[in-house]
Amino acid sequence: MALSIFNDQPKFQGKNDDYVINYYHVKKYDSNHILVTVNHGSWVVLDKREFDLLRFNRLNEDKHLKDLLEEKGIILTEKNKNFIISATKNKYQHTQRGTNLHILVPTLRCNHKCIYCHAKSVDPDKKGYNMSIDTGKKIVDFIFQSPTKGITIEFQGGEPTLQMDIVKFVREYSEEVNKKHNKEIRYVIVTNFTTMDEENLQYFIDKKIDLCTSLDGPKELHDYNRHYVGDPESTYDKVVETIKLCRTRGIGMGALPTITKESLKYPKEIVDEYIKHGFNSLMSRNLNYMGFAKQIWKKLGYTAEEYLEFFKKQVDYILEINKKGVNFVDIKLKFILQRMLSTNPRIFTCFGAPCGAVVGQIAYDQDGNIYTCDEARSDDIFRIGNVNTHSYADVMKQSGCKIVDLTSGLSSFCDNCVWEPYCGTCMVAVYGAQGNVVSKLAFDHECKIREGQIDYLMRKLIYDKDARAIFQHWAFPNMFPFPFKEKNLRMQINDNQEREVLETIGPKRIS
Repeated sequence: MALSIFNDQPKFQGKNDDYVINYYHVKKYDSNHILVTVNHGSWVVLDKREFDLLRFNRLNEDKHLKDLLEEKGIILTEKNKNFIISATKNKYQHTQRGTNLHILVPTLRCNHKCIYCHAKSVDPDKKGYNMSIDTGKKIVDFIFQSPTKGITIEFQGGEPTLQMDIVKFVREYSEEVNKKHNKEIRYVIVTNFTTMDEENLQYFIDKKIDLCTSLDGPKELHDYNRHYVGDPESTYDKVVETIKLCRTRGIGMGALPTITKESLKYPKEIVDEYIKHGFNSLMSRNLNYMGFAKQIWKKLGYTAEEYLEFFKKQVDYILEINKKGVNFVDIKLKFILQRMLSTNPRIFTCFGAPCGAVVGQIAYDQDGNIYTCDEARSDDIFRIGNVNTHSYADVMKQSGCKIVDLTSGLSSFCDNCVWEPYCGTCMVAVYGAQGNVVSKLAFDHECKIREGQIDYLMRKLIYDKDARAIFQHWAFPNMFPFPFKEKNLRMQINDNQEREVLETIGPKRIS
């Protein structure tokens, strides 16, 4: 009965009775479904008889089971050691290539006062919060010191379109510098869409700068979460107007909903809103205890259990939609599923172990201060240098960067968790909630949410054949075609580009 839909299956030949049982984790769903996972990512579901053969080291009594466990690396043999070494290397590949995601803040000014803003933006008429050309130049010079072959330069805020001279300078200067380095460069701007005009939009089109915005759901919800500064006028109306403008121009874009306590009432309506405006995917972002959210957490926040109830309702609804022929994807789950179904997933900085902070992404504020990641700008404990005084090599040697080691999954109690191969820790979220980068897991809000999400996915993979087929398609659409007759119920403008934007920026880059 042993079940595994983990994709990587090296072909072995010959017979070898010598094996060692790999270090494994166990979760019992019922007597016929006992999950076994190993650190490099493989997993298998066994019944009680099969599990007893494994734990009592009697696998020679069942050749089929032994062969399967050898293929998955649950047991170690001379024949599969190279596969396991390669799988382990892939798991940590993001720590070896150099920082590839670089987030710039042209200005901290913003015309919004969103209730959850982690960036602590300031009013649009405030002075002294804009990046200078000189600082922008030094940031670009710093970025190109990273040894990675491909880089993404992302403009964040505040609202970056309020300082377009810096956006344009960084875009042009980085292209000039790249004539020497010959790297692959991608550009993304995260904007609230309410300051967009034809001139800026045309510039983004001409310069191939991908767009991402925030759409928190239906009008009443979006306007509840996202306000103009000192103005009761609806922000939703302008966002939707700009989305429609982009659609008519054939421009792909990404959009992300941030989930507040008020959002918990709208699990289905948020999905419907995205389909209504031509999106084929979303990536719901749960709140962390940081930025403005700290000040009104009792009004804004929720328990992990409350969020997971919302999450399950929303994903169940997305699965229903897929079964009706609408190919709609939860991008965050796509990344998690890639980790659960292969040893060579696409790296997602916010779900890595160790965390993608520093090794995968760096953020630069308007003054050239360097932070471990975008959310880290909410607290100076995560400031690791300044482009005016530090080189890339200097920053990588900073003792402050070593705290990333604490998110490796090999410390605390993470190394004993059945979900360790697929999970990751956010040290900024931990520090915001607990005042310490070393998490007390029993009180870790983010840990409970991630554990619940992965467990939900695994249950679906084991018990729900339709969900399994949908999840395999989400994770690897080129390998697994959409399993239902597809209906064209929404716009299909630059479908692939839209997903690419979302996959680049991750679930946390919110303007």
